[in-house]
Amino acid sequence: MKRAQLAIGLVLVLMVILLALEGLGGGPTPGGQGGQQGGGGGGEQELPKAPDFTLKDIYGHRFSLSDFRGKVVILDFFATYCGPCKAQVGELKEVKEQFGDEVVIISISVSPEDTDEVLRSYAEENGITWRVARDTAGVGDAYKVLYVPTIVVVDPEGRIAARHIGFTDSETLAEEVEAALG
Repeated sequence: MKRAQLAIGLVLVLMVILLALEGLGGGPTPGGQGGQQGGGGGGEQELPKAPDFTLKDIYGHRFSLSDFRGKVVILDFFATYCGPCKAQVGELKEVKEQFGDEVVIISISVSPEDTDEVLRSYAEENGITWRVARDTAGVGDAYKVLYVPTIVVVDPEGRIAARHIGFTDSETLAEEVEAALG
């Protein structure tokens, strides 16, 4: 009897793991499959439209993703407690330095613990010069963010050109920005 219960338990655990993996990238996605996806690389694949959103930044200024149509936008989903997220800031600084006004970076905290005050301190301590906001509108859900950091590159037409789960180096991001710029 105990063996049967153990076997049923193992099957259930495996099913949950498989479902979780399927949700992380089992279907077709821009630039490839799985958690780490890059843009470019061809074919006639239609890129998915990036969900529009409206947030207030940490200084109270309202903005929408669609405000930046015509530019490449890098969405940086993060949390202040996340070590790799802090390291990601340095890579984003390099990309911003390389592309200047051709790229817009928006860092969006998906942690409920990150208040505007905490985020203002975080931005100052880490030398962040781009827009930072709290996710007060379910943006992380719309972009299916399960882990931080998650980076999403949006092309000038508002389509998702690339998506990365985990730390992403500046060279990879620069290649994707170049490809999105055409």
